[in-house]
Amino acid sequence: MGAETTPVVAQRLVFPQGGVAADATALYLRGEGRILGRDELRIPAGRTVSFATYFNAFPVGIWSSAAGVDRVTLRLGSEGEGTHRLFGIAAEGAPRLLAEARGKGEIDLDSGPLADDLTWLWLESRAGDDAAIRLHAARWIVPARPRSVRILVAITTMNRVDDCVEVIEALGGAELADALEEIVVVDQGSDPLSPRLPASPLPNGVPVRLIEQENLGGSGGFSRGMLEASAADVTHVLLLDDDVRLEPESIRRLQTLASTAHDEPLLGAQMLSLREPTVLHSMGEQMDRRAMWWHGTEPGLSAADLATRPLESTPELRRFRPVDFNGWWMCLIPVAAVRKIGASLPLFIKWDDAEYGLRAAQAGHRTVTVPGAALWHIPWTSKDDGLDWQAYYQLRNRVVTALVHERRPRRLLPITWVQDVNHVLCLQYGSVRLRNTALEDVLRGPDHLRATLRGGRSRAQQVLADAGQELRPEATSRAMRGTGSVARAPQGPRALAGRLLRVLGHQLRAAKTSAAGPEQVARDQGKWWRLGLADEVELRSATGQGFFVLRRSRRRALALLMRSVWLRFRIRIAWPVLAARYRDGAPEQAGRAKWGGL
Repeated sequence: MGAETTPVVAQRLVFPQGGVAADATALYLRGEGRILGRDELRIPAGRTVSFATYFNAFPVGIWSSAAGVDRVTLRLGSEGEGTHRLFGIAAEGAPRLLAEARGKGEIDLDSGPLADDLTWLWLESRAGDDAAIRLHAARWIVPARPRSVRILVAITTMNRVDDCVEVIEALGGAELADALEEIVVVDQGSDPLSPRLPASPLPNGVPVRLIEQENLGGSGGFSRGMLEASAADVTHVLLLDDDVRLEPESIRRLQTLASTAHDEPLLGAQMLSLREPTVLHSMGEQMDRRAMWWHGTEPGLSAADLATRPLESTPELRRFRPVDFNGWWMCLIPVAAVRKIGASLPLFIKWDDAEYGLRAAQAGHRTVTVPGAALWHIPWTSKDDGLDWQAYYQLRNRVVTALVHERRPRRLLPITWVQDVNHVLCLQYGSVRLRNTALEDVLRGPDHLRATLRGGRSRAQQVLADAGQELRPEATSRAMRGTGSVARAPQGPRALAGRLLRVLGHQLRAAKTSAAGPEQVARDQGKWWRLGLADEVELRSATGQGFFVLRRSRRRALALLMRSVWLRFRIRIAWPVLAARYRDGAPEQAGRAKWGGL
């Protein structure tokens, strides 16, 4: 291991013990193994089990780049005679056999000096033909010079009492006893968490502290957690959503990498789908600076089912591309970064994590998204972000982030105007009105961020209500069941052009009201190529709870689009001055003094 290093357990082989993880066994092992415990597995005689899986392979490429690891030892216990092989693989190419051992007892498989191109390592074990074997206590060990990492967990919650209690209870397991210093829950809801809050300390001895404050959004809740951490005797703050399901080993992996990584990076977890537990929803986020919009590091893996995408045959899983930020569903942030650059900008929701990642990188704290560290979360594709009050924050905060971090993102304003056109063709006039309000606020300068932090959500909801675009309960529906026709999306340039001409022609005609009431349209049909041919619809929400009434109006459509053009023209002309104001004002807006005064 070297005179100046000590052996550090980077991660363990773990197995699911219930909950959502039990429906995702393919993320832990492949083969006919029988799970006996959290770190125990029985392999029948003559059978082979591969751990070339999401949670149990070792992402050595990440450890090499973040912590300089150049050698790895896999240590495991085996009761019964078996054959154990250590494999490695690069982003391209076939698996390589690095080490092999036969026997029983405590077994070490050493990688030897690692080739620079290796990205993953894994174990494959086979029981002898005559008897089963039991594997236990397998762990990946690296030589390192670890630092102490003391973590405060910051959870922001609002009216998700059951979900939040489940997350807190999951943090109380024995395997996290030495990983966490304190859990701070910032409750911003009207349904108080306090009557249901688990006893403090939790069964593992970790204390829980509740802070109740008015609703300042995710940025306000997480900023409170950051500032609490910066005043405590901890080194890191783990930002954690309140509606997730945990794999506790993920927290330990983030902690261990944080203890050995160079330059104190932000470490983020990946997102698996809570609805489809083996589906990888977010592998890491990069920013297109010209359009100021994020995209996955591997778009081809969007919603990839890892149960059917083996590591050995999926090069996209084996490439570790740099990321610009990590979502705050789970992100470990050094307190040193908080003290250097402050907390979040007062953005309420949306873009706070993206903007913070960009700001942290400028201060020398890059972000690393860690494969094999993940949780389960409802994908954001299951939300109505473009239809409800969140549309205001989606656009305003996107433009504010661009003003703080980019001199001239040339595609931002044209692309967002095209989105307005899409909303108009989809009869979503409330969305365009709300987005215009967002641009009007941007033109007011950075002080509007604090001025609209309180009451911003209710104001956005009122704008939508005034425009007639609000979520309505099913009981108020006027649509006849089955009245909405199902259309296919046009395929190919010719079909797209033809459908667009039909839609534009329809939009230029006067709207008609049907005596039979509005059409009923499913959420997945809520696209321009379908809604653009309608006059009045009830569009079901993405959550399945309620609907939006959308009515076509030529006059409103034209007025809204003209206004959106004018506002973007003003922002484009004023960009150099506006950008300087937002950039210069960001440190104060994110600082302790400002947040402490709220």
